[in-house]
Amino acid sequence: MRQKITSGILYGVVHFSVEIASFYLLFSRISSSPIWWALALLFDAVAFLPQGIIGNLTDRYPRCGIGLIGAILMMLALLTPSDIPALCMIALGNAMIHISGANHTLRDCRGSITPNALFVGGGSFGVITGQILGGIGEQLLILIPLCLLIISAFIMESLQRVDSSADKPVSLDICADKSDSLIVLYAFFGVAVRGYIAYAIPTEWNKTVSQTVALFVCMGIGKIMGGILCDRIGYRRTTVFSLLGGLPFLLAGNSNMIVSLIGIALFSMTMPVTIAALASKFPHQPGFAFGITTIGLFIGTMPVFFIRPQSLLAHQIVVLILTAAALPAIITCIQKGK
Repeated sequence: MRQKITSGILYGVVHFSVEIASFYLLFSRISSSPIWWALALLFDAVAFLPQGIIGNLTDRYPRCGIGLIGAILMMLALLTPSDIPALCMIALGNAMIHISGANHTLRDCRGSITPNALFVGGGSFGVITGQILGGIGEQLLILIPLCLLIISAFIMESLQRVDSSADKPVSLDICADKSDSLIVLYAFFGVAVRGYIAYAIPTEWNKTVSQTVALFVCMGIGKIMGGILCDRIGYRRTTVFSLLGGLPFLLAGNSNMIVSLIGIALFSMTMPVTIAALASKFPHQPGFAFGITTIGLFIGTMPVFFIRPQSLLAHQIVVLILTAAALPAIITCIQKGK
């Protein structure tokens, strides 16, 4: 148990470092562009969409060192003077390391989703840290993400060297006895809803750097706690607690930071449920399973770049409808009693 938790924490550190590097580049070089929204969308597309393909590759060749390749690509991106090539390189490296972490924490999970939740949750802390570092405008700060990527490469290579589970199937058995396509559809929808709400939920209270930090910290804590709760009280109960418990806080939290943060943390707890369901359905393809969730995140967040409800009431209605639809979809993916 201790070994798999340690592995999850180490990959959480890697994910933290990767997002620092990515968002340092975005906010130190890209965020001032007049087409910032289009470049941010490009980053999301390159970081999220290829993960299914990369995941399928690593499922076939689990010892191919995709994490190390990704870390090297990200370091080169930070040193590349041309913005758009650098953006594409760092996003692709980000995708590779995501798949490396997913493969390791799922294949070595030993029946627990907590290691994967620790890995995924670490990224939220890195996103806001990278934004802050990138916004300072000091060129020497590039040494921080470069050093963190070197450390991450060392961690990934060290873990792979001692990993005896690289070729083993995922030892989770929580997926409902339904067709592959139905499980993919329902889990995909649940992920897309979480992605949309994470970006589109109204937060008029969020006006300072410290408040933005609190928002991302609560997202990360929610993802980690979701994994712990899944292992302690079950996946179905965690889903119900997360969505129904978080809904009133999300609806009422537009102008109240504490209320909103509680809702955001609770809603984030569904992340490990959908990953576990897909990894359980495709135990020999954890990279591909994880890649499905990142595509769902991209599809869910894409509408935010183009259209948002214009009033608070419209926002609340959309959140209510999507949550009401996501709850039965995610529950359907999980075996009764799990």
